[in-house]
Amino acid sequence: MAVLSKDPRLEEALRAAGFRVGRVDEEVLAVQGAAAPAALVIDVRGRHQLPRGLTAYRKQHASTGVILVASTLDPRLMLDAMRAGVNECVQEPLTPEGLDQAIRRVMLDSTPHATGQVFAFVGAKGGVGTTTLAVNIATTLARSDSGAVLLIDLHLGHGDAALFLGVEPRFSVIDALEHVDRLDESLFRSLVEKTKAGIDLLGSSDRLTTTATDPQRLRMVLEFAMSKYRYILLDVPRSDMTMLDALEIVSSVVVVTTQELPSLRSAGRLSHMLRTRYGAPRVKAVMNRFDRRADIAHADVERVIGDTVKHLIPSDYRVAIEALNLGRPVALDHGQLADSFRSLAGDLGGLVKQKSARPTGVLGRLAFRRA
Repeated sequence: MAVLSKDPRLEEALRAAGFRVGRVDEEVLAVQGAAAPAALVIDVRGRHQLPRGLTAYRKQHASTGVILVASTLDPRLMLDAMRAGVNECVQEPLTPEGLDQAIRRVMLDSTPHATGQVFAFVGAKGGVGTTTLAVNIATTLARSDSGAVLLIDLHLGHGDAALFLGVEPRFSVIDALEHVDRLDESLFRSLVEKTKAGIDLLGSSDRLTTTATDPQRLRMVLEFAMSKYRYILLDVPRSDMTMLDALEIVSSVVVVTTQELPSLRSAGRLSHMLRTRYGAPRVKAVMNRFDRRADIAHADVERVIGDTVKHLIPSDYRVAIEALNLGRPVALDHGQLADSFRSLAGDLGGLVKQKSARPTGVLGRLAFRRA
């Protein structure tokens, strides 16, 4: 264990708790490739900010638990600590028992366990088919790995994912957020709705809420889901910036646009913002309702967005509306639209291509299995 402190009494308390301790200084946080201790105790008593380089250190050493020792739980400092990935905070007066409990909790939580991939779908504007894509990609992944897919409709009021899946959830994502402090597998399983498409759904609520979403609570829900599902898909409302703040842990952010000018302009801005914030490799743009005869060509879309747009979801209004009215995702059937969903799901989920039993054209010759 490493400790960053100028107070020798803190080291003595840690040793009294039964830990082997080595002292480090702030320069160690900036050293690339340095050995990672099981736990790092940082003394911030008498300081108004965290040590420089802590956020970068935490990203480099994700398995190292970080414990802060503070005089008081200053709200601003605690918020910075949460953002930096600090696991625990111990407040004065310090005791060997208190330090022991905090450190052992951190070391237990840092034990490696399977975590799922999270894919967030964000529309460039309303009405571009974001929910359609999220539902159908989830359905495709569920056909590859039954029982391993969770779809979360993050529209806190009146989202449509349940309609696409033909279910009426008893509970919603609001219930999960409100009870996150006592979330366990039994409670979580009671909140999600099983669907015929093989997806578990944590749906939107029918009641509106004026309370702002707490990004920390949302992150806790996502982290819990990641320990239970291989794939978690998020239908994210673009209008709620708090939701966008919680995308730090996602594997990929899919920006959905169409060939309409307002949508395309918004997609360019949104993609740029997300690439700047989360890194270009994690952001993908998808063109929905693609029409090769449209005035705005594929190349024009890529030029505005500033990146390659690999996936073009064809326009098929009749098939899409029929599927919505039946509550049966298009991905369960065959055809060009379903095949385009399979292609995108394969790209996101790391699935590999194989021959389909019923080829329906160039795109329709592709199906997928787990890599």
